[in-house]
Amino acid sequence: MRLLVVYDISNNAVREEFARRLQNIGLTRIQRSCFIGRGDQNKVKQVLRLAERLLEAKRDVVHVILLDEYSFRNVRCFGTPFTNLVEGEDYVLT
Repeated sequence: MRLLVVYDISNNAVREEFARRLQNIGLTRIQRSCFIGRGDQNKVKQVLRLAERLLEAKRDVVHVILLDEYSFRNVRCFGTPFTNLVEGEDYVLT
């Protein structure tokens, strides 16, 4: 399973801390406010607990989505990704 985390956090310092912690638990940034990585229900709970500790529910939002392997393999991307990828090369997020 893959875990997709998408968020909108208004406070810059909180947003940076949340992103840093997502990276620390093994997720990879694919957009400015979007991370993906291997995950399960335990990692979903971990991300939600982190959100509860750091975020203000009345103004911030976090979406935590589990994708099965079929859905993940069928993800398509158009445009310039957040990371510095080389055009024409294939990349697989693991």
